[in-house]
Amino acid sequence: MTPQPRPTRFARRLAGLVLFALVASSCGTDADDAAEVDVPETTTTVAASTTTSSSTTTTQAAETTTSLVAPALASSVEWELCGQLECATIEVPADYDDASAGTIPIAVNMLRASDTDRRIGVLMINPGGPGAPGTDLTLSFAFGGYPEEITERFDIVGFDPRGVGQSGPTFACGESGEQLEILTAVDDLYDTPEEIEAGEAAVQLCVDSMGPLAGRIHTDFVVRDMDEIRKAMGEEQISYLGYSYGSLIGAWYATLFPDSVRAMVIDGANNPLDEEDTFEQRLDSAREEIQPIEDLLLASLEACDSVACPIYNDGDPIGYYYDTAAKFELINEANANNPDTAFLALITPLYNEASWPQLWQALADLQERDDPSIFSTLAEFQLGDDPGSVNITAHINCLDAWALRPDNDREVQLAEAAEFASVEDQLNAEFPLLAAIESNSAGTCAFYDAFAPKPLGVPLDGGGVPILVVGNTSDPVTSFGESEELANEILSNGVLIEVDHPSHTVYPANSCVNNIVDTVLIEAVYPTEQLSCNREITDDSDVLFDVCVQIAPDVDPSLSAADIDPICETFVDESFTRLGEDAVYGALYEDDAESGEAIISILREVIAAAGG
Repeated sequence: MTPQPRPTRFARRLAGLVLFALVASSCGTDADDAAEVDVPETTTTVAASTTTSSSTTTTQAAETTTSLVAPALASSVEWELCGQLECATIEVPADYDDASAGTIPIAVNMLRASDTDRRIGVLMINPGGPGAPGTDLTLSFAFGGYPEEITERFDIVGFDPRGVGQSGPTFACGESGEQLEILTAVDDLYDTPEEIEAGEAAVQLCVDSMGPLAGRIHTDFVVRDMDEIRKAMGEEQISYLGYSYGSLIGAWYATLFPDSVRAMVIDGANNPLDEEDTFEQRLDSAREEIQPIEDLLLASLEACDSVACPIYNDGDPIGYYYDTAAKFELINEANANNPDTAFLALITPLYNEASWPQLWQALADLQERDDPSIFSTLAEFQLGDDPGSVNITAHINCLDAWALRPDNDREVQLAEAAEFASVEDQLNAEFPLLAAIESNSAGTCAFYDAFAPKPLGVPLDGGGVPILVVGNTSDPVTSFGESEELANEILSNGVLIEVDHPSHTVYPANSCVNNIVDTVLIEAVYPTEQLSCNREITDDSDVLFDVCVQIAPDVDPSLSAADIDPICETFVDESFTRLGEDAVYGALYEDDAESGEAIISILREVIAAAGG
């Protein structure tokens, strides 16, 4: 059995595996600092010129905006307190084309605007995925992760998309490991009748488990659910902030419901409609998706530049990586023999430069002790706690692909896979680090005609709605080129910010970006031309503060939002004073259990001293 080279697998299945947004990496700015910073000068990109000029943000007002301050809600939603938030369940049609299908529950939560006299309206949010629960992101707003001006003036509304979290229907495709077992019959490509039958049987598991709803949980239905939430809350319009896959939700929603959008920002955006009419175009599109991961993996290894790094290897960490690659199969074996595990585990710490030391330690543990446990923990972020189950991210992305490109049917997809296999040696040479991760993973998208996804039927252009797109030149998952194409070629009224930021997604971790985003969300006023923001370095004290903001409510659920900032400021000072920089670094980046326990102990003491 000769496995298909990993880069070709990256090329055609990347979107189905790696579009989860790391919410924590998007919350790296102290909310108070972000709210008080002056509007900076920004660099305006000048077309056909090698120079740039510094200017303040030029703006245009969104035509859909009426008043900045919204009237009181006429909501039919029955809200209940749930900690610092309010929670509800909203029933929506299970199938918008078939009333006999009944309804499904959508879990929603809300952080009410703290300044009701200046309330603008609803800011609906999504953290990414597909497969990430949006109700979790609302907590980041409640506990100081975002600018105060945003939480003062908006009701922040998160929801779990259908099939995710606490929303129905429950996603399932057979028993754990059942689809993986069926797909072991596929040797490289689907080029025999037996392999075709295996692909069909793997997809049939989803149909058998969920019935017609297996094909009704993709983005077209998610955005219709969003509009049901809007109507149930009594809102004429919503503002929207979406990360990673949430950018597709935003563009899709604006396309179908343009009059319902007041203001929109999407961060870490991918272009779902790359030009793919010819094989060369598809190959170029694949390269554009793969290159940032290869580059960041190389950068993460080269950053191991001292003997303190566990894979320093006398100055050859890249050689250490290649040696360790021979053991990557141990990662898959420890995770239900899921052939995607090693790849997903490897790319997860690339989402944020602060996580690179965790990658180094994971490689060292695997090489020196045959211990894949750190990699297993990293993969859990992508696969959940059951690596043998079907990945909902891949499932939804496959459905979306059929809805957006109905001509890209089974025959086309199978032929395309064969075309990519024909250039495997070329791709291996272009992406040698990723080529080291061999896999015999067989995708099933070609057989999603079993679900008959309904084509979108209209151009995915945002319906003329002004949409601010944050594009990051250092994004490991959604390349800047993808964001640029979406803003300038796909959306009919897209406006792009270019920024260099060391993680996947940016807002609110860059003050320059924050000022532009906040202006769009609060005033519904957009830049009239592409702007650029510089990289801003976050030191370890900022990272530790953000960790505190995230975990303090778990340590003491009775804490209020007002308690968090002063407690976390004291906690950071105490941690560095009592433990020193090396121990804090170890707790943050090196999975140092002893330092981690000491950090938590200090946090408990600080909370107790504050009366918690």
